[in-house]
Amino acid sequence: MTKPILIGAEFFDELIEGDYFYIDKTLFIKEIIEKKGKVTLITRPRRFGKTMNLDMLRSFFDITRDSKTLFKGLKITEYKDLVEKHQNKYPVIFLTLKNVNEKSFEEFVENIQSLVSKLFQKYLFLIESDKLNEYKKTKFCRYCSEETSISDLKSSLEFLTDCLYTYHKKRVIILLDEYDAPLDCSVRNNYYKEMIDFMRGFLGNVFKTNDFLEFGVLTGVLRIARESLFSSFNNPKICGIMDKDFSSCFGFTEDEVKESCEIFGIKDLFPEVKKWYDGYRFGGQDIYNPWSITYYLNKQVFENFWVNTGDTSVLKDVFLKGDDKLKDDLAGLLTGKPISISFKEAFTYPIEHKSSNTFWSLLLTAGYIKPCNGANSEIFAAELVNKEISNVFTSFAREWLDEKQTTISDSIKEFVECLLKGDAIGVQTILNEDLLNNPSCHDFKAENSYHMFIFGILLAVAKDYLVYSNQESGKGRSDCLIKPYDKDKYAVVVEFKHLKKAPTPMSSEFGVRSSEFRTQNSEFRILHGGEGGDLKDEAQIGLAQINEKAYIHTLHKEGYKKIYKYSIAFHKKNCEVAMETEYERLPLPAN
Repeated sequence: MTKPILIGAEFFDELIEGDYFYIDKTLFIKEIIEKKGKVTLITRPRRFGKTMNLDMLRSFFDITRDSKTLFKGLKITEYKDLVEKHQNKYPVIFLTLKNVNEKSFEEFVENIQSLVSKLFQKYLFLIESDKLNEYKKTKFCRYCSEETSISDLKSSLEFLTDCLYTYHKKRVIILLDEYDAPLDCSVRNNYYKEMIDFMRGFLGNVFKTNDFLEFGVLTGVLRIARESLFSSFNNPKICGIMDKDFSSCFGFTEDEVKESCEIFGIKDLFPEVKKWYDGYRFGGQDIYNPWSITYYLNKQVFENFWVNTGDTSVLKDVFLKGDDKLKDDLAGLLTGKPISISFKEAFTYPIEHKSSNTFWSLLLTAGYIKPCNGANSEIFAAELVNKEISNVFTSFAREWLDEKQTTISDSIKEFVECLLKGDAIGVQTILNEDLLNNPSCHDFKAENSYHMFIFGILLAVAKDYLVYSNQESGKGRSDCLIKPYDKDKYAVVVEFKHLKKAPTPMSSEFGVRSSEFRTQNSEFRILHGGEGGDLKDEAQIGLAQINEKAYIHTLHKEGYKKIYKYSIAFHKKNCEVAMETEYERLPLPAN
């Protein structure tokens, strides 16, 4: 019988004592002991187990607990000397700032007063002893009762380490979760200047030249630049997503996911699980999204679990309002074309999202893109992480179209109807005479933009069809794949081509004309339009690519018997369309 899954769990002892499903990450304790700095900062995307792992460290090291039973049978217990030397041997302070989300600095101060008060009240035994003098006891009580100034709050953690050392005669471990959350919140709500001043004191006082500190571990999503924040205390050891240290401690490895699928009786679905939730790479280690995997194991339905847990407003804003180059690169990611990135490890608030390298580095750090084949050079290619992330970009494509076309015009509906019924002349005519010359389509500058525009139209209008971008098919990935729910209808494959230079003019008094011919299994229709030979040639190249890469092979395997194959070549606001109609091969009649 499989163990139950506790969705949204953040506390280690709750999972273990409740006998819930748990993927053993206790070797993180060993790595921390062996690889830590005096202060260690670990950055990972949200919902990747940062809070859980810090809580596990607290359970292991806390001198006020006996956690031997809690860790019984877990991997860390194989290292008996290490356990004997360190388990339950240190005073520990654990504080998470993940829920800081105030609209003003005054509200933040009230919240941090409450958090500090609750933290101090966990150590009331200190004022009940005779080891603290009256001055310290009085000051301790002020923190408990929230009678504290901003200056008091800045020194609160330092003072607590002093009290704990005085009582235990052992230096203190400090575990600070989501250290960057207050800064991010302050930027969004316009009180960054006050917040950065506070955080410099709050962190600097406890982590710089503190004789009572054994070591500190901070976690967060972003690494804040040293000159912005960390100049206020000793240089921390930085362990980001590109570093090898702790690479398998946050998120699930492939072996862990395979084993979990087998435990829950869904081993055969592992390849699809991989498409949806794999793709993260930390220090070269292949990692699955732990939040999505846990939810999937519980529901056993493929959904967008992780992407719906955070704020995507920055990503959406740049997608819709960024400059043409940045927006076109985003469209390229959606359509399967990697972007080039020079990774920026540290960020200075407020983050300037319009800078390409800053924006791509932010997406990489936050878990939306990944290095294509490692990141062994200063500049490397990156792509969307997995299907779940691709779905988010698809939703933005819909919004991108909605912003460009506030209503679904008759021309858009007619374009989709022509595409789905094999009317190649109609497709080309509507694009050339209407859609591509719409004033709202001013920013078509590369293949990615055309691709996203048509993809967005199909998503919005083709209601009885499944629409895919960059779907694996045959020997490659087709630009656009349209599958009807009714397999007796035509499926559609579309390849997009972009001609950067002006095409050679082609004289024709007849305007758009077509040539048709048939083979045993295919009908070919090539349109020759007003912009000339180069566009026509480019359209033919796209059609040849569809055939050479066997994009229709998967459609045939899925039972689609009739397929329209389109290649659309663009230059600015003109296009050329080439089309073939593919029929399923019929068996030769018996003699």
